[in-house]
Amino acid sequence: MPRPAAPLRPVLRVLPALFALGCPSDPRPRVDAGSAMDAPVSRDVPAAVGSTLGTSDGTEQQPPTTGRTAMRAWLAAGAWKRWHCETTPHATSGLSPHGLDRICTNDVLFNAGEDPPWPVGAASVKELHDPSYPEIIVGYAANVKVRDGAGGAGWYWFEEVFPAYSPGAAVLRDPDGTIADGFGESGNAGGVCVPCHGRSTQDGTYDGGMLGYGEFVFTRIGVTVR
Repeated sequence: MPRPAAPLRPVLRVLPALFALGCPSDPRPRVDAGSAMDAPVSRDVPAAVGSTLGTSDGTEQQPPTTGRTAMRAWLAAGAWKRWHCETTPHATSGLSPHGLDRICTNDVLFNAGEDPPWPVGAASVKELHDPSYPEIIVGYAANVKVRDGAGGAGWYWFEEVFPAYSPGAAVLRDPDGTIADGFGESGNAGGVCVPCHGRSTQDGTYDGGMLGYGEFVFTRIGVTVR
């Protein structure tokens, strides 16, 4: 199944911060009242760590872990749009490399307790938008926890920027637009996604006391600001 199609207009300004690979130095958390979606809860997530890819092609409540082909088909089907989502795309906080985005979290993360560790099955999908034309989605990032006690390697990470989109900066992506695709133990998943999201700590000791929610989660939809 093809990925979601969107008319890509000419990019009118350079976006070096949007796709430059590297960790933001001030990844501040953000929360949103969001909207409660009526979607069934499923925890059908493989505990597959130790290899690049997992075994799940995805469910209503979890992204697939078998790689980019399954992920793009799953995104095109739009199950994540029935999750708990921020109301509009907006500029990211701090020095996040994602630029303009909108985040949706699944029932597992939405209904989790206040503090980590998050339950297996916790997942988020991030729409990446063109800041010049906010209505246009130019890529996606997604992650899902598949195993307890494994750190970043216990999460599956995916990010892409559509090949037809030119961000105006050097991007370390595959010809099909993929930036990260796999568990957080190798490749860009382990070298980029995990170090950046790993800065979501609760002790307030990093970057002037800016807090996330711990265990790789900066944004909790529907959660009151700490």
